[in-house]
Amino acid sequence: MEQQTRQTAEAEEAERVFHMWEPLRFETVQGYDYQRKGLLPSTGNALLRIFVDLILSVFDKIAFGFRIEGQENLKLLGERGAVTICNHLHPLDCSMVDLAVRRRRIYYITLEANFRIPVIRHLIRILGAVPLPHKSHTSRELFDAMARAVQDGACVQIYPEGVMVPYCRKLRSFRNGAFRLAVKSGAPILPMVIVQRKPSGIYRLYKNKPCLTLKVLPPIEADPSLGKREAADDLKQRCFDAMEQAMRG
Repeated sequence: MEQQTRQTAEAEEAERVFHMWEPLRFETVQGYDYQRKGLLPSTGNALLRIFVDLILSVFDKIAFGFRIEGQENLKLLGERGAVTICNHLHPLDCSMVDLAVRRRRIYYITLEANFRIPVIRHLIRILGAVPLPHKSHTSRELFDAMARAVQDGACVQIYPEGVMVPYCRKLRSFRNGAFRLAVKSGAPILPMVIVQRKPSGIYRLYKNKPCLTLKVLPPIEADPSLGKREAADDLKQRCFDAMEQAMRG
């Protein structure tokens, strides 16, 4: 898995279509603290998320006409953690996922490049972002840490499409990492999908781009009768089908 993680990180860096100013240097080192479970980091995460969620719940509503459907499906998890997945079509769609799961600890696996952005890198780290390393000896540590986080009841958000394509209207092919992590940790996948809708009402006065709705789908479990690789592949296909159907419907 660690070799695949390194290859995935390199591929996503090469395929990016959205770039920010990244003047700082950053590389994930061995022993990196992915979970940040200490008192100070945990308290900082909780307090900053409350503040940010208050702002973003208003901002996303005004800027994107944002709304959430299917949030009751989170209750199906009970106290279990999950690997959450979502299509990737906007730089702020992570804020939409956060608003959907706001009462749970959540980690976001993101590109190392985002940790080279001044100020932003500190905010995203406090809010739960973890870097996707290029080097194989650190990629195993990442997935081991995220598996433990899920087993402790947290959510780990992965964009299975990899890179962001702004306002893409179709579901792109999935990579394997999210589904292998779910099988490794014995946790379900919680699929989410962002669908676009034509602006109506007051939004027609100032929005040219579509409004956005995040649909939370029911959790999907791996098939325990299959081997690990086959279970991950089967889980990936079932999640893709469910999300594609939600986009169409």
